[in-house]
Amino acid sequence: MRGVAEAVGDGRVLTTSLGTLPRPDATELRRRLHLIRDAFAFVKFADNPRARARVSPWAAATLALSEGVEPIVHVGCRDRNRLALQADLLGGRLLDIRNVLCLRGDEIEVSDQPEARAVQDLHVVDLISVAAEHFCVIAACDPRAGTGDAHLTRLRAKVAAGAQLLETQPVFELDRFARWLRWLREGGIDIPLLVDVSVVATSADVELLERIPFVAAPTGLTARLRRVPSAGVEVAAELAAGLLELDGVAGCHLDLLGGDPTPALTVAERLK
Repeated sequence: MRGVAEAVGDGRVLTTSLGTLPRPDATELRRRLHLIRDAFAFVKFADNPRARARVSPWAAATLALSEGVEPIVHVGCRDRNRLALQADLLGGRLLDIRNVLCLRGDEIEVSDQPEARAVQDLHVVDLISVAAEHFCVIAACDPRAGTGDAHLTRLRAKVAAGAQLLETQPVFELDRFARWLRWLREGGIDIPLLVDVSVVATSADVELLERIPFVAAPTGLTARLRRVPSAGVEVAAELAAGLLELDGVAGCHLDLLGGDPTPALTVAERLK
């Protein structure tokens, strides 16, 4: 098992997710892991995404390791204070988990439990600094945030704190992203990038895509996918192929909106 930074040194990588687990169903998680483990270098496990309680990513990642799959664990600042975050990181490293994606976390207002309280005891830059002692750290970036100085300053701070890779929010337009990537490199940030590509396969996926906070898919694309949801696999494969041709793109994360990994497997097969 190895870190993401080592893997991208050997060439382009593909990662994926397995959907969220609202119930502690180890049999279902193993089924999904067995389906994808030969096609993807890493599998990501989210930390209460969209502020909804889900199976602990550390527990899911430990099961993944037992099945021979290298995990990336999301670590968010929203739900834990600094002591709890440090304890999770120490425990995760004890279990031989090597890769984390450090995040602020979705706003608590989008939760299905709005009475919950956000903690935000640590700033994400501080979390990166703590995690970098023991992990390969991935930091989030958002090409839609534009090309202003404040955005560049935030990204530089994450890199200075110890981030070894950046991972984008979902990208939908190749040319627009290529322009943003040039700006990023001209700003002196040259660490590798993983680019998120949403894999849409059903009408339910389209509806979910439109509801996810801060994900702004082009109206023309969502209209097309509402008409023909199955076209989402073709769209994702074409976009990922173009992204992987860009200098500085180390790989793509094929983001599943549902729990069925088959669409991501189809995209991965087309990228061979």
